[in-house]
Amino acid sequence: MIEEQAQVVEIDGDDLILQAQTQSACGACSAKKACGTAVLAKVVGRKFSRFQVKNSVNAKIGDMVVVGIAEDVLLAGSALIYIVPVFGMIAFALVADFAFADDLKLRDLCIAASAMSGLALGSLLSKRYFQGQSGRQKYTPVVLRKKEKL
Repeated sequence: MIEEQAQVVEIDGDDLILQAQTQSACGACSAKKACGTAVLAKVVGRKFSRFQVKNSVNAKIGDMVVVGIAEDVLLAGSALIYIVPVFGMIAFALVADFAFADDLKLRDLCIAASAMSGLALGSLLSKRYFQGQSGRQKYTPVVLRKKEKL
């Protein structure tokens, strides 16, 4: 189970609306001073994600809780969200490569445009898939426990 801390910002019946700060690995990386990602994170600033979970620990507004999601679900979701668009891009480029005549004046541009269309379609399909799966328990994070106040 992959765990993350979040703060309760709202209560909606039996559900909690949680806010978690988006984390990056930059703080633990030894190359952070020479890394563009670390610089970009400083420029963009802190980002927060909001999501809804069942209140299984009787949390109140302002409480910090630990939420978790299964590793296999996270890995499968990450693979799907990255691989489907790339496969779409490759498939559209290959089909365009075979469909357009070799003597076409802007053949390479047409293949590149087809590839970008495949990437966009694959991204849209991945997004739609997860929107349809949002109600399934498998993809929903769960509150594991309240975080102890210091």
